Amino acid sequence: MAIVLVSAVLGPICSFAGAQSEVQVRIAARRVAAGGTEVALQPYEGGNHWGDLVLPAERFLSDDVEIGRWRYSSPVALQTLAGEQWVRIAARRVGTRGTEVALQQLGEGLGWGDRMLPTRRFLSSDVEIGRWRSSSPLTISPPVTLSPPLDAGESPAGAEEDTPRGLITPRGVPVAVLGRVGSGYLVRTPCGNTAEVSGGQPIYGAQIVLDPGHGGWWDTGAVGPNGLVERDLNLTLSRAIAKELADRDISAVLARTGSYGSLLSVRAALADDLRADAIISIHHNAPTGRRSSTPGTEVYVQSVSRSESRADSARLGGLLYEEITRALNGFPNISWGRHAGAGVLRVLLPDGHDAYGMIRHPNVPAVLIEYGFLSNPSEAALFATDGYISVAANATADAIEAYLTTDRPGTGFVSRPRVFDPASAPSLCEEVALE
Repeated sequence: MAIVLVSAVLGPICSFAGAQSEVQVRIAARRVAAGGTEVALQPYEGGNHWGDLVLPAERFLSDDVEIGRWRYSSPVALQTLAGEQWVRIAARRVGTRGTEVALQQLGEGLGWGDRMLPTRRFLSSDVEIGRWRSSSPLTISPPVTLSPPLDAGESPAGAEEDTPRGLITPRGVPVAVLGRVGSGYLVRTPCGNTAEVSGGQPIYGAQIVLDPGHGGWWDTGAVGPNGLVERDLNLTLSRAIAKELADRDISAVLARTGSYGSLLSVRAALADDLRADAIISIHHNAPTGRRSSTPGTEVYVQSVSRSESRADSARLGGLLYEEITRALNGFPNISWGRHAGAGVLRVLLPDGHDAYGMIRHPNVPAVLIEYGFLSNPSEAALFATDGYISVAANATADAIEAYLTTDRPGTGFVSRPRVFDPASAPSLCEEVALE
C-alpha cells in the first residue's frame, strides 16, 4: 500500500507534557519485510528524551511507486499551546539511495505548506529490515490556524504545488520564480531585476546549489600563468560536480550556467528560494602561498557570532576539506601553494561579520571552497586537465553525499578566524537573454 495523499479519517493527536507553542519532532522510517518503507512521527518531550512513535493511519511507501514523486501520510495533530498543529509526512523513492522523507504543516486556509526537509532524511534501501532510523529534528512553529476546524471525513487541500520555485529559462539561465503572469512567470534576473518569461524547465526545489564563482567579462577571477581563467574553470568544475551528484540521485542547480555575471545577492537568494540544503561556492585561489608538499585547500564557513561558527556550515566545510585534500594528495609531483592557517576556517571583517558575500548572504548553510592556487604554475597545469576535474568533482560529491546522509564531522578545522577585508565584488552587472 503506497502512502496516499490524505486519509479520509483524520490521524492521531500528539499531546506534549507541558505543551509549548513551538515543538520539535523528527521523522522515523524503517524498511518492512513485505517491501517498502514505513514512516512515523516522534515528538520531543524535553530533557533529551524523545517520545513514543506516532503511527499515521496511512504510512507505507511501496517499492514499486514512481521514483521521485512525493506521497503523503494521513495527518497527525500536534497539541500545543497555540492549538492543534496539523502535520503530515511526505516520502518518495530516490532510486539507489532509498527513501527521502520530509514534513508538511497545515497552514492558513487549510493549505499544506512547503515541504520541510531535515538535513538527515534518507533511509538507504539496504538497511536492516525492521530497524527504525530517525531524521534530524524539525521545529513546528505557530502561527498555524485551523479555521474552520477540520471535520471527520473532510480532506485538507494537499495537491502538488503548481508554481515552481525556480526555472531554467529557454536560454538555460537559472532564475527564481516570483509568481505567475498569465501563462508565464515573473522571475528575478541574474542582475536582480524582474522579467517575464513564457516558460522553461521548472525547479520545485534542490538539495544543493552550486555557485561557480565570478562571471562576466568584468569579473574573471584569477588567471593562471597558462591562461586558464578562474571564471571558466569554476564553471567547468561545477558542471562536473552537478553531473556526479545527479548520478547519485542528489538534485543540484547551478547558480550560473554561462560566462555571464550575476549578483552575489541573487545567487544567495536562489539557494534560499529553492529551500536548498546548502549552497557551495566554487573557487580557485590567488596569489600563491608558500610552497608546500600538501594542498593548500581552504574552505570558508559561516559564523553565528564573532566567536562561533554555524554548526551545519562547519560540518559541511569539514567534509569538503577532508575529501578534497585526500583526493588532491593523490596527484604526484605537484608543488602546492599553501597559506598559513589553511583548512576549514571563518574569514571575518574587522567588525566581526563574515567577510565574503557568498558566506554572509544565504540563510541556508553556505561554504566557499578554494581548491588550490590557480596562480601557481604547477597547480594551474593540473587544473587544466580532465583528470583534475574528474577527481575534484568526485571528491566534492563524496563530501556532499556524506553531509546529507551521515553524521560525520569532517576534519581540518581551524579555531582562530582570519581577519581580512576583501575587495568588494564588482557591482557591474549586464543582463543576459533569458529566452
